[in-house]
Amino acid sequence: MRVGLVVIVLTMIILSLFRIVFWVLFRSTAQEATGPDLLRAMYLGFKFDLRLSVVICLPALILSWIPRLNFTRSSTAKRIWVGYFVTVAAILFLGYFVDFAHYAYFHDRLNASAIDHIIDTKIALQAIWESYPVIPGILALALLSLSFGWLVSRFAFQKLDIGNPLKKWPKVVVVGLALIFSGFGIHGKFSQYPLRWSEAYFSTNPFISALTLNPILFFFDTMQYAKIPYNKKEVRKHYNLVADLLGVENPDPETLNFSRYVRPKKRLPEKPNIVIVLLESFAGFKVGALGNGLHPTPFFDSIAQKSLLFTNFFVTRPPTARAMFTLMFGIPDIHNPHSASHNPIIVRQHTILNALEGYKKMYFLGGSANWGNIRGVLYDEGKFSYIPDDAWGISDLHLLEEANRILRAQEEPFFALIHTSGNHKPYTIPKDRRDFKLVEVDEAKLKENGFDSPKALNGIRFLDYSLGNFFSIASKEDYFKKTIFCLFADHGTVATRQIPWDKLTLTSHHVPFAIYAPGYFSEGRRINTAASLVDVLPTVLSLAGIPYLNKTLGRDLLEERPPDQHLAYIDSVYRGLLNDEFLLLIDPREVKRLYRYRSATPLEDVKEMYPEQAAQMARLHEAIREISKYLMFNNAPASLPIPVEMKSGDR
Repeated sequence: MRVGLVVIVLTMIILSLFRIVFWVLFRSTAQEATGPDLLRAMYLGFKFDLRLSVVICLPALILSWIPRLNFTRSSTAKRIWVGYFVTVAAILFLGYFVDFAHYAYFHDRLNASAIDHIIDTKIALQAIWESYPVIPGILALALLSLSFGWLVSRFAFQKLDIGNPLKKWPKVVVVGLALIFSGFGIHGKFSQYPLRWSEAYFSTNPFISALTLNPILFFFDTMQYAKIPYNKKEVRKHYNLVADLLGVENPDPETLNFSRYVRPKKRLPEKPNIVIVLLESFAGFKVGALGNGLHPTPFFDSIAQKSLLFTNFFVTRPPTARAMFTLMFGIPDIHNPHSASHNPIIVRQHTILNALEGYKKMYFLGGSANWGNIRGVLYDEGKFSYIPDDAWGISDLHLLEEANRILRAQEEPFFALIHTSGNHKPYTIPKDRRDFKLVEVDEAKLKENGFDSPKALNGIRFLDYSLGNFFSIASKEDYFKKTIFCLFADHGTVATRQIPWDKLTLTSHHVPFAIYAPGYFSEGRRINTAASLVDVLPTVLSLAGIPYLNKTLGRDLLEERPPDQHLAYIDSVYRGLLNDEFLLLIDPREVKRLYRYRSATPLEDVKEMYPEQAAQMARLHEAIREISKYLMFNNAPASLPIPVEMKSGDR
């Protein structure tokens, strides 16, 4: 126990000193940081450092149960473990030396992408020799490592009893305390989800995030993502096709430029608020407005009549974390093996929301944003006054009420993303449900309409009820008629009966998308053209009359374009591309099929009847796929400001 505590304390002192040195060295090159942000960075950094310190100690604490490696019984074992700690210290100090050099050059903490710089070993070693004080560095590394070993030997191992092990019950207590402390040190927090790298990105100031991170842990966090998944030759091969589709202003297949400044034709007389309500698992086939016979969503159906309702709208790929990344950055999240929000290397992305100058930006989630590492993309507003009802947090009813309470207090224009999560197993209905009533429907009728249980039916009904309650109270607030509301789902679900679209795997992708703005337009319209999640933010900002810089794949859905350019890209077990008439579907064996998915015979493969259509869609599908992989790693925030005539504040 003493050995572990001494090593952890010594390691924590060293890591804390490195963090202070990092702040001293690089603060002059960074944006000015506030005191609270600095304190939070140091606090979270302390927890990251504690995790690393515990991990360093664990091998000694675990392997010392082997008699020959037990440092309380053998002087030889002591020397072995002192040697281990000297070696670990050398790796630790070397890692920080490299990290400081890496940050000085790239303004990014050490991560797995650094491996790319040493692939050509001869050139890398020569560059290091010519750029850095290698010999003094090696001497410093040796001195610091040996000093750490001496401190461990002096304070951890000296006068440690040999041959006098603890008795049974004292040993049980010591081991129990060690396990509890180690578990907390590694987990990092008193919550369901562990401390993750994404929590370092609580601030929009990149230096604060860098200050928070532990570079050694960050390097290993990024190791699984070190391999770049795209091929530039393939990207250039498809560049012209996609650049033309997007309307890139200055196409260049060498620089792979996808940027275009979008200037909406109409501008509203004032800056509108924008509220996005993400409806958990709100599958299209379960929605009354899209034909469900049980009519489980009466409120959504009623506002859909007064909205721009996109009936042929598709998300790229479940689950929720992928939808969040796709929405925010306009890039289909086809990252593997996990969603892009898990990849620290690509967390900093350009988003067209940067154009919302003077806007307060908020994200409301009833549970933890660590689930699916969504905090890698967004940082939530924090705790609410209600107690969580289940693993997903507070109910949607209470979440929407809390959001309204905060929104009505805003004195400046705002962008808010409200993320519901209750329409999900276990479909918890809170005790405080107001006048919501559960319904019972016989099993045959449930299955006929796509529900696998009464709980699933009541889950979506309660989400709809919560939505109705929100709009009822919001309509009495001053902000209501100054707001553009957008409602869509993160993904659909599998149907319980084999409807044609389920066999085509579309039910997991197909969701409704409604734009509701009672203060700006009162008549609704159904829009049946194919549309995609990447298009949400460009459409909303264009509707709001806000100019923006777009660097990725999203387009304004309200802009007129030829029918064959109405597109939705999907990617899961089956990949595909949809336009207004056809669906190209590619199975895991790379077999391609073509369907007229909205016809009377949606399951008939018509590839032989329309070979040119199939070939054209296959080329476009491959182009979007390759360029999506490229853009995930090449969509850094714009280094140049939007031109003066483009700024949203100039009205």
